Amino acid sequence: MSKLNSSSFQDNPNKKIVREDWNTPFLRYIHDKYNIKYRYMGFPGTDLIDVRLWKDMIEEVIAFELLSPEVDYRIWVKQLRLNLKKLGIQGVAYLGSFEEVVILGKDYDGLPYKQNKVITLYNLDFCNEIGSSIETIDHRKKALRYEAIRVILRDQKRCFQKTGEPSYFIILLTIRNQIDAGKIKKFLSSSNLLAETSSYCSICESINPIPESGPLVGTHAWSLKAFLYDTLIGYFKNPNISTLFFPVVKYYGRSRRSPMFHWMMFCKFGFEESANPNFFPARYLETINSLCVDSSGINIRCEPGETENNSQDLSPVGWFQQFESFFSSNGRLV
Repeated sequence: MSKLNSSSFQDNPNKKIVREDWNTPFLRYIHDKYNIKYRYMGFPGTDLIDVRLWKDMIEEVIAFELLSPEVDYRIWVKQLRLNLKKLGIQGVAYLGSFEEVVILGKDYDGLPYKQNKVITLYNLDFCNEIGSSIETIDHRKKALRYEAIRVILRDQKRCFQKTGEPSYFIILLTIRNQIDAGKIKKFLSSSNLLAETSSYCSICESINPIPESGPLVGTHAWSLKAFLYDTLIGYFKNPNISTLFFPVVKYYGRSRRSPMFHWMMFCKFGFEESANPNFFPARYLETINSLCVDSSGINIRCEPGETENNSQDLSPVGWFQQFESFFSSNGRLV
């Protein structure tokens, strides 16, 4: 089974920098300025590392935990529930993969899954490839992650239509910086790509071409960035979700053999009268430099096709403030 939310997860200094120096300042800014608390959905593990860090900003946790390989396969989820209770945070922990639970509407114990309110903070911290398969309850291997993301966005839209608020939410997406060469070549050769994606990929391919086959492990982050950008915009358009894309942050996990890719997005439901959502900033793929965690912190590390901009704001709060007027009015997020 996929270990996307396994309690065997071990934190590392680079991930800690992303969490504390990139995610936290932005989450704190939104919390403090707009007086909001987050409804968190993610895979915090039994140690609840990020939940503990953001405890005062969180009002509710929706968590997912895999079956333990121990004789008592519920031991991880029971520990997670106990630790949530000790923290004094309201929440629920589902037994099973994120993908299966949200798609099937129940966990391995039959606990019903149903979203009743808008989730304001998704922390989708996958430790493997975006298209990785999971072992399902019927012992089959299926790549369900894309469908699970579509499901939670549909759930978000339904809840927003029902309640009318809140209109915003944040997505933290972490995946392994790895993808199959054959699959990405097929995708990027599609005639359905956004014009921006197609142009960007043409430039990148001339500089750092994709081989015919094999896994691309940390070597072609530009292709993963293009793939996800094009895919997510397609997902966001239908529910009319405007999105601010923060710069991609690359880092290494427990070793150089574990390259990771982290993306933060601020999302807002559009007005019913709007013909199309808005995506910021313009010409994102080409003009916004990717970042990387190194010995001195978070710094620019351009991918092929990106126009180097040494004046790019490396503060997540400063980044948001450039576009804040679109998402707020009269001191409120709207």
